[in-house]
Amino acid sequence: MTHTIYLDILFCVNFVIDYIILLTVKRFLSLSCRQLRLISGAAVGGLSSFVILLPPLPSGVSLCISLISAFLVVGAAFAPVARGVYLKTAAAFFLISFGYCGAMIAVWMLFSPSNVIIRNSSVYIAISPIMLVVTAVICYVILRTVMRITGRGESQNVICRLNFTYRGKQIDISGKIDTGNTLKEPFSGDPVIVVRSSVLKESSDLLMSEENMKTGIRLIPFSSVGGEGLLKAFKCNKLKIIVGKKEYHAGAYIALCEEKLITGGADALVPAELIP
Repeated sequence: MTHTIYLDILFCVNFVIDYIILLTVKRFLSLSCRQLRLISGAAVGGLSSFVILLPPLPSGVSLCISLISAFLVVGAAFAPVARGVYLKTAAAFFLISFGYCGAMIAVWMLFSPSNVIIRNSSVYIAISPIMLVVTAVICYVILRTVMRITGRGESQNVICRLNFTYRGKQIDISGKIDTGNTLKEPFSGDPVIVVRSSVLKESSDLLMSEENMKTGIRLIPFSSVGGEGLLKAFKCNKLKIIVGKKEYHAGAYIALCEEKLITGGADALVPAELIP
């Protein structure tokens, strides 16, 4: 049977699909990325779908192409990132894409729709622009519903206030509840709140002084979109987190970071587990 594939429809369909997948990965992993970068990644995914124009390839070759495509799409959307974050993000993108392709194959085998072509792990759907937009919106709503049910991204944008004492001074700063902040102090397993170093002036030199290093200062390993390394941290036992009209008291470590590691205008990233 001969099929006609229109390159504009092929690109647009896969562009929208990859954009939705990237948006899902971003929210699920609590990554920071501009919309333009997501669009760039989706464009790379749309172009990589042209592999459907090649003759049928062996499954192993098709799998390798899909993996390379996943790394290219994630690189275009989120790079530069730490190696661990890059691999984790690429794996999430590949698995979601693989699941989508599997669902399309199931539909194709059950109903054999004439407007769906699957070859070399690439999907072509002969669909009108209006239906494409409607389908994209429905898919996004479904994904958002799933993330809300599973709790992913639910408290990602919740703003709070942090109140604690540092070197005899009362500190009051703004914070953001971040499901992506899963840092732990290696020995105790206590959660770690990441704070802009500029909030505590001259804090970096003070924390690394020999005197303070002997009194419980810790180095917290981290890996994020902005890079990886060690954060200097101290234990904060009298910590108050204010969310709306509610107050939460918790013990956690306060780690200092560079300005670029915190976006959105907040001074700190608060682990979601500190909010019961």
